[in-house]
Amino acid sequence: MSSPRMQTLPEARGPRILPDSAYLLLGFEVLLRERISPSFLRITFVAQEDIGFTSWGPDQRVKLYLPQRGTLAPRLPHTGWNAAWQELEPAMRPSRRSYTIRNIRVASGELDIDFVDHGVDGPASAWASRAQPGDVIQIAVPNANFSGKPIGYEWRPPNSVSRLLILGDETALPAISNIIDCLPKSVSSVDCFIEVPKAGDDAAAGDIASRITWLNRDGDVPGAKLRRALSYSQIPELTALKHKHGFEKTIAEGERMWDPAANTSGPFYAWIAAEGSTVKYVRHALLKQCDLPKTAVSSMGYWYLGRPFH
Repeated sequence: MSSPRMQTLPEARGPRILPDSAYLLLGFEVLLRERISPSFLRITFVAQEDIGFTSWGPDQRVKLYLPQRGTLAPRLPHTGWNAAWQELEPAMRPSRRSYTIRNIRVASGELDIDFVDHGVDGPASAWASRAQPGDVIQIAVPNANFSGKPIGYEWRPPNSVSRLLILGDETALPAISNIIDCLPKSVSSVDCFIEVPKAGDDAAAGDIASRITWLNRDGDVPGAKLRRALSYSQIPELTALKHKHGFEKTIAEGERMWDPAANTSGPFYAWIAAEGSTVKYVRHALLKQCDLPKTAVSSMGYWYLGRPFH
């Protein structure tokens, strides 16, 4: 059974005036669903409304409002949608999940979102696994006409960067693929490690797959191979990690691991996004063992083992 569809509202008379908000909640229709690797599905969406949206960075986040199966997807307002979402009956309230824009085609109003296929485990994977062309959801996307400071992305390397460490798991693959595709010309050395569930998932990265070191999880604990990968790096800033470091960092209940670098400078920059306890472990290794400044490391917990994350 395909997902419920939202009713298309009649166009308002007169000019449309939208608030100067960083994000707007827009309706998007599914154009295509395709499997791009053993663990990844790509869904192409097209905007239902003629309202400009954009992407400000390669790891640009958007938020999907996924209707519960068997319910009529509600139409939330363009702005102030969180309050409207809270007022819905729990049985009618869409699930909210953050994703990265993989591709955007502004002229045609299209964007691609890559989903990790967990089957029916999790609302996003469950929705993606049954999505059909014509299905409609709402997505909070960056407002192309916003006059303020862009937000919703953390890839901000310094202008002087020449050496990069990029490390993530399957949830970060869309962002990392975009990052590798637009590296600054000043970069001369890149160590990029991605842990994925299965062999063959490198296909989800497309043409830039050969520029990434792939770590197939093959049933291992999430993050275990990423932690070991730190000692593989040839970047001089990470020479202290050539020997196995004997510490573990865990995530406390309710803790959120999200600490992007600010005011970055210098030749080295690290961008890390994966399961929260793995990110904490890697961050601790870089800051404490390698004595790197916080301004050189952006670390984001994209998900947390054993608990939902929105």
